[in-house]
Amino acid sequence: MEYTHKPFKNKVLCFLVFGTTYITIEVIARALCNSLVGYNGISALSLCGYTSIWMFPISGLCGVIISILNEHSQYNRLKIWQQTVIGGSLITVIELLSGLFFNTFMKLNLWDYSHEKFNFMGQICLQNCILWFLLSVVVVWLDDILSYYLYEDKKPNGLLIYYKRLIKLQ
Repeated sequence: MEYTHKPFKNKVLCFLVFGTTYITIEVIARALCNSLVGYNGISALSLCGYTSIWMFPISGLCGVIISILNEHSQYNRLKIWQQTVIGGSLITVIELLSGLFFNTFMKLNLWDYSHEKFNFMGQICLQNCILWFLLSVVVVWLDDILSYYLYEDKKPNGLLIYYKRLIKLQ
């Protein structure tokens, strides 16, 4: 497969798509997990969720970085498990640096994992690190879908095929 560099436009679109996707997922997940239940009388059936607007640029940046990694992996022939390890590690590093900046330096308290087992400085925890590795597969898949529709790249397989390739270390 020949390597073709995608224009800057794709990175801006990735930033917007992945930033929007992440904050939407976070709000839905918090609503379904009843994370606000009991706060000012909110009931479980209210399905209220929340996020910080700062999560948009953080998650958009993560999406762009994984998109660039995915683009280069086609040239370097990285396997999906290698992309997952690199992508999940990069997300974890970005989460740590963002947490140190926003939570420790700016005192915004966007998240606090100090109550979780295996946390580091309350900014990252093992449970989320594992989730970031699994989420990076979804980001690679979505990036392939965007490339298919925008640049007529090869049509990607379904998401389950990506996870099967991950499990088989392909």
